[in-house]
Amino acid sequence: MAYGDDIDALGCQHRWSFENTVNDQVGTAHGTASGTDFESIVLCEDNTYALRVNAIADRLTIPNTTDINNSAQDRKAVCGWFRVTAIQDPPRRIYGEGDTTQSFQFVLGWGNQVLFEVDEANFTLQIFSDSFLTDDRSYHLCLIFEGSSYGNELRAYVDGIEQLNAEPTDRQPDDTTLAARTPVEFGDPVGTVAVGGTAVILTGSVNGLYAQWATFNGAAAVLTDTEVREELFAKGAIALNTISGGTESAMQTALDAYADDVIGDVPLGFAIEDSTSGDFTLVSDNITFDERCSLHLRYEGNDTLTWVNTNGGDAVTAIATGGGTVVVQNRVTVTITVLDNADSSVIVGARVYIEADTGGPLSVGTEIMNTTTNGSGIATTTVDLSATQPIIGRARKGSSSPYYKTGQLAGPITLTGLSETIRLVEE
Repeated sequence: MAYGDDIDALGCQHRWSFENTVNDQVGTAHGTASGTDFESIVLCEDNTYALRVNAIADRLTIPNTTDINNSAQDRKAVCGWFRVTAIQDPPRRIYGEGDTTQSFQFVLGWGNQVLFEVDEANFTLQIFSDSFLTDDRSYHLCLIFEGSSYGNELRAYVDGIEQLNAEPTDRQPDDTTLAARTPVEFGDPVGTVAVGGTAVILTGSVNGLYAQWATFNGAAAVLTDTEVREELFAKGAIALNTISGGTESAMQTALDAYADDVIGDVPLGFAIEDSTSGDFTLVSDNITFDERCSLHLRYEGNDTLTWVNTNGGDAVTAIATGGGTVVVQNRVTVTITVLDNADSSVIVGARVYIEADTGGPLSVGTEIMNTTTNGSGIATTTVDLSATQPIIGRARKGSSSPYYKTGQLAGPITLTGLSETIRLVEE
């Protein structure tokens, strides 16, 4: 299913794909463009064009409808993909409904930090994004209003991650509904709007780019965190790299080409298609992700993908969008050192046995280690884990003199591994 259809399936009343058109793809709220054009650039899935504003007066006006600019909206959501080519100064409106006194808007300013704002007769609520938008990088923005009968809060998201203000009460509006806001525009409003206590002119972003914007009203606007993250953002994000479907071995070979890579500030690091081998495993060799990479892995198949981080790889965030399951594991090292309790000398040939206990990702009783210590008194192994694993473990030396009593290992094995020393007492 195309990404635009995924948005529609969530119940939006209006959607502007901006795929070389300003027409509403769901309803009849077709836009009227002034000074805008289209650029052949991909912001998200399902698009090869983006709407561009590149001058102060550029704008797109949307006609007023009962489910966009409604004086009795008690639940409302607006979302879409946006990119900017430079730091904007002064603050500029990305999306806005309203005039000088009542508005519902996204504002770009202060070094490309996004401000989500609802300004009404009895309350003004503002949520600032946690980070700043990078030039020439696509972001998914979403703002949700719910009146007192539906949670009484304002929620804002960047790339599916909720942006939280320091003051929790900032999420609580005083009114139960949004008052009328006119006109409804992307870009330049008709006048000044109070932002951060200062009246500024909010104009269309210079080289601001738009794709797949949508509005939701009523029950459809009560989008869950999962819907915002997995449906609106993850399904639309363009991947920096793609592992094409094929046999497990062929896909592993393709992934090996990225060994020791650093994935930078992008919406999505890897899109992984389905394997022809059924459930499959891909082993990542020291592939690390910048902290600003919004989503590390998107698995698009309907089987189970197990992604294993090795040699410092650090993929964490993964979403399955094709009906399958994705599991992220770390390959960690377990090192057990066995010493004589009396004089701290190493014990060579001690048997070390570890199995999975309850409360971890491995089935109870799964054998993790069954080996003997080497000439340095060390036994080691590796294990792939998706979470901390409690263990039942023991060490014993009984094959030749001197003999030692069994000693118990504590554990657990964490996602950074386990390094434990056990001291045995002679029998």
